[in-house]
Amino acid sequence: MFTPEFRRSAVLRAAATSIAEAAAEAGVSESSLRRWVRRADLADRPRSGRPQIQSTATQVVEALVGTAGARISGKDYSTRALSEATGLSQSIVSRAMREMTVSLSELHAIREAGAGGDEVVVAASGFPLIVVGFRLGAGPTEPSPVPARRIQRRIAGVVAGLRSAGVTRWPQRFGSEHRQTDEAAMTVLRSGVTGIDPARLRLVVYDPHGEAAELVADPDSGLPGFDVLSLHHGPEDFIAALKTALAHCQDIPGSLLDLVAGRVRHGLEGVKWQAGRQSEVPKTSTSSDSMEISSWLPSATRSITEHLAIALREEIIDSGYEPGDRINPRLLSRRMEVPRSSVDAALRRMVDDGLLEGSRGGARIPLITTLDVLDLYAARMAVGEVLLRSLALRPQRFFVPVQLALRQVEASAATRSGIDVEDADLHFQQEIARASGLRQSARAFESLTLRLRLFISILQLDYSPASDRILGDDRAMLAALSRGDAETAIDVWRGKVDNAVRHMSGLLGRRRFDQDLWNQLTRTLR
Repeated sequence: MFTPEFRRSAVLRAAATSIAEAAAEAGVSESSLRRWVRRADLADRPRSGRPQIQSTATQVVEALVGTAGARISGKDYSTRALSEATGLSQSIVSRAMREMTVSLSELHAIREAGAGGDEVVVAASGFPLIVVGFRLGAGPTEPSPVPARRIQRRIAGVVAGLRSAGVTRWPQRFGSEHRQTDEAAMTVLRSGVTGIDPARLRLVVYDPHGEAAELVADPDSGLPGFDVLSLHHGPEDFIAALKTALAHCQDIPGSLLDLVAGRVRHGLEGVKWQAGRQSEVPKTSTSSDSMEISSWLPSATRSITEHLAIALREEIIDSGYEPGDRINPRLLSRRMEVPRSSVDAALRRMVDDGLLEGSRGGARIPLITTLDVLDLYAARMAVGEVLLRSLALRPQRFFVPVQLALRQVEASAATRSGIDVEDADLHFQQEIARASGLRQSARAFESLTLRLRLFISILQLDYSPASDRILGDDRAMLAALSRGDAETAIDVWRGKVDNAVRHMSGLLGRRRFDQDLWNQLTRTLR
């Protein structure tokens, strides 16, 4: 019986020489070797008899977990929720998850030993190389704000994303069109990461075709003196080493998870992620472009502290905090590379604005109640009506930015990505606010939008099922406004807000939607 490694070795040899020579060296028939070359996957195939339920189930769970992004930390990706979503038993789902991550006991042991202070600082991928860099820490000086179970889930998200993107099949990929060494990955190997001492940098490298092996082995290559360089030719060896390295981290950034999840269906070609450079990461519900938010209104209206507060809010969500968690300003200061005093000032501003809760123990992520949700949406509904009435009275030239924003909603809805539709829809609403000509109301609406985005991020909402409805509502609103029909636009807006508040309230789970209170809060608007 030939092992998958033996078959891969023979296929590699055939690519370098010929079928006949490789078959003779391996001691197999030429026909067998030709079959191996034609196969996309050289792993052992299922034998006759009872089907391999677990292996199939693992692929199903990987497909779901690999596209979750930072939402992997939420209750929608617990083993129970995945079991209900797939129809598989919870025990089978649990075994699948265990294959993708490390055990809680291992994570606790790492933290108890004071070895959980590393940071993910860079990731670069493109056939045939993947390089992930970690800044080695001396161990956390205080308990990590990120629970071990959340780290466990995030490791599963990274591993599932890699497998779903097909990196385990890279050893079987041949042809000159594929053999283009990824420049970003090689740059990290040659130069390390700017601002990080090479002696404190651990690199975990996947190199199935030996593109970097010769460079690493050459003493005259000029490579920095990395403290740890872990080079792997086999996919499972690489994944095992990566899981161990991630387990030693205080945190796994949500922006990295989102980037991997967003590239699963397109392959990990040309991926470059670096801590503190969020602009290269696609916008998502948990990692959005703070500069786009601030550009909805003139930047002159914002102070430096306000700009930092917006960026800090994104970093808080990216760090994987949950409602009630105390925010670690020292950790955020280091990750954002800004002075501690600036972070403290931004936290105080966010507490003052009600985006965070202030307590004797410092700033905390707010606990969101059903009353908070109803209050927020009732306020947005009221201010939104004022903005719509004003815009319906304005000349058509003021509608151009709103029309362009609607095109973004249409493009996002076509991708069936609820995350993109959410971003585009909020942008569309804010363009309506700007076009209304009411500066104070637009400013109030923006403040409510920032709070809404925080709620969306904390609750990890998924708007995929509502993409068509969101697009239909936005089209109807703009059509009515263009006719000067404010009442029809307002009717659509009320229905839109009503659907949204029910969706968000439903995710709080423990309480039913309070219809009577909602009617009382919005009665004067109807």
